[in-house]
Amino acid sequence: MTEQKKNTIIISGIAVLAVILAYCFRIIGRGSFYPMLFSYLRSFIYIGLFAAWGLSVRQRIVQKQVCRFMTVTAVLLIIWMVVRSAKYFIFWQPDAVRYLWYLFYLPMLFVPMLALLIAMSLGKPDEYKFPKGMSILWIISGVLLLLVLTNDLHQFVFTFPKDAAVWTDKNNGYSVGYFISVGWQVLCALTALVIMFFKCREKGRLHFLPIVPMLLAIVYSALYYAGVDWLLHLFGDIAAFQSVMYILTFEFCIACGYIHSNSRYVDLFASSVGTSAEITDKDFNVRYAAVNTAPISKETMKKAEQSPVTMGGLTVHTMPIDGGYAVWTEDVSALRDIKENSELLADELADRNEILRYEYKREAKRRKVEEQNRLYDLLRSVTQTQIDRIAELTKEYRRISSTDPDSAKTLLAEIAVLCSYIKRRKHLTLLTDRDIKIAATELLRAFNESLQTLKLLGVRNSLYVDESLSMLSSKTATAVFDFYESVIEADILNLTGIQVSLIKANGLRLSLNVCCKADLSALVSGDGIRYEKEDDEEYQRLVFEAKEGDRK
Repeated sequence: MTEQKKNTIIISGIAVLAVILAYCFRIIGRGSFYPMLFSYLRSFIYIGLFAAWGLSVRQRIVQKQVCRFMTVTAVLLIIWMVVRSAKYFIFWQPDAVRYLWYLFYLPMLFVPMLALLIAMSLGKPDEYKFPKGMSILWIISGVLLLLVLTNDLHQFVFTFPKDAAVWTDKNNGYSVGYFISVGWQVLCALTALVIMFFKCREKGRLHFLPIVPMLLAIVYSALYYAGVDWLLHLFGDIAAFQSVMYILTFEFCIACGYIHSNSRYVDLFASSVGTSAEITDKDFNVRYAAVNTAPISKETMKKAEQSPVTMGGLTVHTMPIDGGYAVWTEDVSALRDIKENSELLADELADRNEILRYEYKREAKRRKVEEQNRLYDLLRSVTQTQIDRIAELTKEYRRISSTDPDSAKTLLAEIAVLCSYIKRRKHLTLLTDRDIKIAATELLRAFNESLQTLKLLGVRNSLYVDESLSMLSSKTATAVFDFYESVIEADILNLTGIQVSLIKANGLRLSLNVCCKADLSALVSGDGIRYEKEDDEEYQRLVFEAKEGDRK
């Protein structure tokens, strides 16, 4: 016989002896030999027994919600015994005795309901919460209890003779509410057992054992309220009898596996093959061990309490639990081999990564150079005409700078205008290459800079920009600026005035009023450019309409 079974038999024997002793005190207390003393002792035995059962439940039951409900059940049974003792041995006033009798229905109504909640909680995770609709169980039990406690107002549960001077549980009858309360108790209890039966995965020979104490409780209640003399004489204490039956029902549910507990460690470890787990007491004495577990010294266990200890290919782990420690070993030999192979592979991969990193840097450098060359060629191609013109002007400036200072200043002013265009055109080219939207202020700065340099040539100018312009396509902005530059370069030396207007009209519209000698009508090409000139006016007007995405 295992130590676990011995402990179970001893505890069960103590509980049975306590009940027998309490029954003997009941027989003795009915005589004249210190009846009050033995009655109190009997109550103390039951209260202590129920309290001990509640404490054991808190240690044995695994699921938190089930443990909480069973603990509340133990508390209700203790309250029942306290109320019962107060009714028979403390209070003698008829009204107080009657209301204490009504309070019997607090545990009688709520313990079966808690059994139903326990059944529905089985198999659920610890954080599981009942749906809001389940509150109907509490409401029904609460309403029935309220009907009992207010029975003096309506007599819907218990009835009393109209000519009775005192209402007691000796001369009462039963009304509809009483049978509803009893039916509710029986319904909750039977439903709980049915749910537990279908939820239990392992059904053994004693699977129907929990029904025995429940049937005894139902039969007892029927005989008790029928007033059977021999039952009242031998087992007249309904509070004690029903409480013991409730506890027996829950204990049989635990024994049959309906309610999971942590009291079957011996069976668990006896069936554990291929593991190396042990449970020890606080002094590291082994209490339970899996089959074929290699022995571990106490010194090693104590060291593993601080941090895992590796011995050969095994690592010993220790974790504190209630009353002792859980000790297990982990075979790390395969992991050690994998680690060594991984380190070799890591070194090889590190060498390969170094080579790949070098090749990547070279490739990145090559691509960077190619991209720089591409951008350089792109920038040079769009401004090559101006660059060549600046080269010619620079050569001419060197030739006449000392002999003709006025003409040299004009050459410098023309060079400044061309440089301003090159600077802004390259900026717009980079934005166009990335094909992004630009703010209208970018184009405004380009026109302002160009017009400022035109003042060096004595060109009167003005600029108007529609305030509604915000974001522009970079291609559209480039096309507009290129057209503007082609106009001023058409006759830059004879240019005396220019008015620039940018408005938003079905795209972007550039209007130029230009005062110069050359005929600018040659610049008209395509439908997007219009040319206007009055015979009596000195200004020529060109309108360039650029749609989104247009390019010169």
